[in-house]
Amino acid sequence: MAKRVKEVAMNTRTARMKLTPRHKPYFRLVAEGVHIGYRRSTVAKRAGTWMARRFLGAGTYETALLATADDAPDMPSDGVKADDTPGKLSDGVKTMTFDEAQIAARAWAGGKAAAIRAAAAQTAAVTVRSAVQAYIAMRLTRSARAGRDAELRLGHHVLAAPLADVVLSELTEKHLADWQGTLQRGGRGVKGDAPALAPATLARLLNDLRAALTAAARKGRLPGALATISEGLRAPKGHNRAREKQVLPDGDVRRLVEAAYGVDEDFGALVMVLASTGSRLDQAARLTVADLQPGNRRVMIPVSAKGRADKQQEKIATPLPDDVLARLRPLVAGRRGHERLLLRWHHEQNGGDREAGKLPAWVRAGRRPWTVSAEMSRPWHAALLAAELPGDLTPYCLRHSSIVRGLRAGLPVRLVAEVHDTSVGMVEKHYGAFVTHAMEDLLRRAVVPMAPPAPADVASLDAARAKGIRETLAG
Repeated sequence: MAKRVKEVAMNTRTARMKLTPRHKPYFRLVAEGVHIGYRRSTVAKRAGTWMARRFLGAGTYETALLATADDAPDMPSDGVKADDTPGKLSDGVKTMTFDEAQIAARAWAGGKAAAIRAAAAQTAAVTVRSAVQAYIAMRLTRSARAGRDAELRLGHHVLAAPLADVVLSELTEKHLADWQGTLQRGGRGVKGDAPALAPATLARLLNDLRAALTAAARKGRLPGALATISEGLRAPKGHNRAREKQVLPDGDVRRLVEAAYGVDEDFGALVMVLASTGSRLDQAARLTVADLQPGNRRVMIPVSAKGRADKQQEKIATPLPDDVLARLRPLVAGRRGHERLLLRWHHEQNGGDREAGKLPAWVRAGRRPWTVSAEMSRPWHAALLAAELPGDLTPYCLRHSSIVRGLRAGLPVRLVAEVHDTSVGMVEKHYGAFVTHAMEDLLRRAVVPMAPPAPADVASLDAARAKGIRETLAG
């Protein structure tokens, strides 16, 4: 409870003038847990100020400055009643009497208490459903494509589940565990034993739900719910680890690129860019004609929207081999620099002609940039079949392969991370085994045999050293 405050006479000018000037206010109880305060100015002939204070608990208070005190005859109060309502003062009051300051202190404390009660009532009404709907609206505002993706995932697995009607303040880890036990591919209502969600799919779902509930819990000041959300929605272990079978040998990568060109020229160009740069689809899709620089034998890859928003660079210079440049060069002929480099045919279904007996058909309706991974699905599986590669490979295997290729070549981990627009920590975490193997190969080059070299080896070594010295002096 609030500590007992020593009563100080401050209701008249004469009483206030007897108080010692100081920065610390004098307080007087005016209601349960509410005090009016008066600060006597330390500057000569300057009027004091009225303050209000309310007890919050555990020895803490909230304070507010009310107005100047009417300490001088030439400073009359302007705290005139706004109307006949008891305890209500006009807006913009600058000078108050003791009685008016008491009214203002009670009104301020009452308003704070009412706001807290309203917030508590609103928090009690927050459910998992309302939290998820608010999160979806926020994601749609940021990005229509990413928002729709989150909307489909959360709507399918969360909003249609009993979990959606649980009040956030009453959420337990058992609620979350029971809900996760019902997750399966195809969603609810699937007949028979459907397979469980893939680890990566489950991780994306849990990340979205955790973000939605965390935002609502922080807004509602629910520390208990925050702990429950953190523990109950942990991502599955190893959900984004680079699997060995998703790292392809260079020969398989080349065969896959050729198969992609056999399926479709536009698709082949996309796959070749992904394979030769290790970029993500969204990065490759945003490439412009100006980003391809054959003269410098490189392509400027846009950074992704993942990670920090304040990235130091907007483009990543990525070298390209001559054969890749030769295949991409026709894509920039006669085109403007701001145009997208990689395009695809967009198809629309016509209405057909009933009188002529023609059924509706898909026809080309112009060229558009690549946008989402679903556009790659059919040609990708056709390319895997043509290249005689496993059908469970995903396009991300090209990025995995590119990162591992750089590590096996002995490139520094930091360089591999920067050129692939990721962090050293992420490379070490998800490609740790390959980092270890690459370090071992580098260390093996520095291994020194303990046995003395053969005379022939010593002679050849001495000759090489003498040749090096002669070339240095000649230079």
